[in-house]
Amino acid sequence: MKKKQDGRWQDYLPKSRNGSDARKRKRRRRIIVLLVVLLLIGVLAGSVIRFRGFGLFKKKTPAELVRVTLESVYDGDTIRVKMPDGTEETVRMLLIDAPESVHPDETKNTEEGRRAAKFLSELLSKHQTLYLEYEDPENNRDLYGRLLAYVWLRSSTSVEPSYIKENMVNAIILSNGHAAFHVYQNGNPVKEEYRRVLEGLQ
Repeated sequence: MKKKQDGRWQDYLPKSRNGSDARKRKRRRRIIVLLVVLLLIGVLAGSVIRFRGFGLFKKKTPAELVRVTLESVYDGDTIRVKMPDGTEETVRMLLIDAPESVHPDETKNTEEGRRAAKFLSELLSKHQTLYLEYEDPENNRDLYGRLLAYVWLRSSTSVEPSYIKENMVNAIILSNGHAAFHVYQNGNPVKEEYRRVLEGLQ
């Protein structure tokens, strides 16, 4: 539409229509900016949860967990497993101590110890896959040559108390009253998160 102004013809749009279009453009820009901001917030939040964890499940690298097969239950806190190379090892679970049940001196064996061994035998089954986590892979044996480890039912670990209680065999035995909290290694364990949870279960 042309309108003559100051002796010249110029393009002309009614003010009301021109103003309405401007408002629409502004509204569209605001919506686009808002969507971009929300998208950025979503990406950032996802990155934080994934890389920081916020205490959520943290997958261990293959070097930190050793996949083994259960051969037998020895007593309430000790099992026999087959290692990845086919050799068999005795594993003594860290941070717990079950009463005796198979001690050579029969006077040291107790009914509580037999119940603990029975509980563990019912919890685990022969040839079941388990996962070992060491405090120190370079120094992971006791005076008797047994491996000292946290035994997991799953191939991933977490410092979340609920996950530990449900998936760490050491914690399951303790929470069911078949063992006492006990620092078996010299000094304090490196993994203080586990210590706090298991000590609290007692």
